[in-house]
Amino acid sequence: MKGLFIVLVTAIGLASTARAEDTDFPFDDLGIVVHLAGLDDVEATRGGTGGWILGRWSATFEGVPLRLELGRLDRERFGFNGPDDVVRTIAFNRGNRAREKGTTFRFDESRALEGSFGYVPYGWFAVHHRSEGTRTAGHDIVIAGMTEAAGYALEIRAEGPFDDEALSSFEAWARGSVTYSGETMVPEWTEEEAEARWADDAPDDLLDSKRRRIIRTDHYILFTDLGGSSARGFAKKLDENYERVRAVFPFTDVPGQRLLPVFYFNDRENYCDWWVKNLGGSRENAMRSGGVASGDVYATYAQSANAPVHIHEQTHQIFRNRLRLAGGGSWFQEGVAEYMSSKPGELGEIKRLAKKGRLTPMEEFFVVPSLLMSSGKEARKEGGSQSGLAYTYAAAIVEFAKHSKFGRERFLDWVDAIGSVARGDLPAIERATADVYGVTIGGFEEAFTAYWSKRRTVRDWHAPAETRRR
Repeated sequence: MKGLFIVLVTAIGLASTARAEDTDFPFDDLGIVVHLAGLDDVEATRGGTGGWILGRWSATFEGVPLRLELGRLDRERFGFNGPDDVVRTIAFNRGNRAREKGTTFRFDESRALEGSFGYVPYGWFAVHHRSEGTRTAGHDIVIAGMTEAAGYALEIRAEGPFDDEALSSFEAWARGSVTYSGETMVPEWTEEEAEARWADDAPDDLLDSKRRRIIRTDHYILFTDLGGSSARGFAKKLDENYERVRAVFPFTDVPGQRLLPVFYFNDRENYCDWWVKNLGGSRENAMRSGGVASGDVYATYAQSANAPVHIHEQTHQIFRNRLRLAGGGSWFQEGVAEYMSSKPGELGEIKRLAKKGRLTPMEEFFVVPSLLMSSGKEARKEGGSQSGLAYTYAAAIVEFAKHSKFGRERFLDWVDAIGSVARGDLPAIERATADVYGVTIGGFEEAFTAYWSKRRTVRDWHAPAETRRR
């Protein structure tokens, strides 16, 4: 993605200096109008940069100077499914620049924004609080949307700090900062869209299959070649698992969000064909897998609807597409998924290893690129909760944060903070840990070891968590 980000998209329009009193700026290529009414001292130069930047402005809000910049990124090239993906790309890019300077970056607040922002019928609002020492020096704010062809972002730098009331007022202003005039997405998928997804993704041998069926549930659109009763039973289980994940990691469905796609094949060979066609890589890797979540989709084959692999991979899908927490690292992503797919008694090996000091130090574990591809004793076995040591260790970290006296009161804050940083960014993980728990990774690890050395099997394993504070 870093390499892609520097491939700039050609902007439209010729440079023209806008009148200060003119606060509506149309961008016909995107089908949007940027509305800066409500800001003071607006001055703008539109287009003319020759890069991805479409417009730049300066203004003030409640006396705080602002610099605003509208940019466009190609949807297909960057794989955007929604405006949150645009924000994720910006965070990734800024995180890379911050690491080069020896610092870290993450958005402190990130949430959906009601309004007419694009083909996806909502926008996204994210805020990073810039600090100098212990004080807030200003804010970096992103308002993002997505049309059929592109993602766009209005990036705003507030040169001074807003108090909570002013920031809330600015978010209210942001809801009307952009309007879109084109067609909007059908959350349930049109028949044409569903047929196109099957044609693009299904194994070649099944493209014209008469057994193909499409089932819509409250949260999913299921593409399958299984018979009616089996497919309907699995579809029901998908929704049940969705609610199980939501109970532990609370989130609110965004009005207008698209049903999540799932491919469910009667034959394991067809699942492997799907894997190779859509994910690439070797068929051998596909054969070792009981299911996989990638991007917006979960794919699997006919096995017990209660097999732990389903809720494991659905957790991955939900964390990316509903919670919008795709960061932290393989340890974190596999940890939350393995926690959901396992039982407390299955993590008992961690107690023995914690007592003997034989677990990989967290500073090493947190930067492992992929637990799935790690070797030896840390290789994952097939079947969700039947995992190697690395997956068990990752789930044990999540259990500690959720159930220990040390972690449980701020568990959801920890999930939000770790899931928002770039994968494997150790300084950012250190900062997020300090922000939530007031300790270094070393202090977190000491508390983890103490908990697991004395741990008794948890009774309220998947008990609902409190509503997150975001």
